[in-house]
Amino acid sequence: MSATNEPIRIDRYGARCIVIDEQDAVLFIGRSATPERAARWFLPGGGIDPGETPLDAAVRELFEETGLHAAPGDLVGPVARRSFSRARDGVVFTQDNYLFFTRVERFTPRVTGGDAYEQDLEFRWFTVDDLAGAGFDQPFEPLLHLIKRLLGGDLPASPVRLEAAGSRTADTSVQ
Repeated sequence: MSATNEPIRIDRYGARCIVIDEQDAVLFIGRSATPERAARWFLPGGGIDPGETPLDAAVRELFEETGLHAAPGDLVGPVARRSFSRARDGVVFTQDNYLFFTRVERFTPRVTGGDAYEQDLEFRWFTVDDLAGAGFDQPFEPLLHLIKRLLGGDLPASPVRLEAAGSRTADTSVQ
């Protein structure tokens, strides 16, 4: 429920991946800060297409956004669920995401498909210590706690529900 006790409308369901390499760094996609805009980093993933399962979407999105070929058995989860909202031009959009987890050898990510705006996105491997920086969906602490849990080998038996991220009042979209 929202602060006004109205249910939050889910506009789309999505699948995102927590990709951790052998150095315990987590892969994020987004944009570095410039004088014109703040940094914006998020987990690779996107919307679930009609007829897809969340796992199918996670595998597809991971390939489209990073070039990583992962088999469905390479992904664990979903390990969590988290909604993300953003307001743009006065309209609120909410995506409810299934979060999957995988360990990989570090690779050089590249966009191989997807939407045109994704061609301009950057990739960055963040260590847990790096994750204290700005540019992540707020509140970030619930995701950071989950990442630390996964790094410790503690896989949730069922998806944990993380506190919603984003903003229902400010434009938090990628520019």
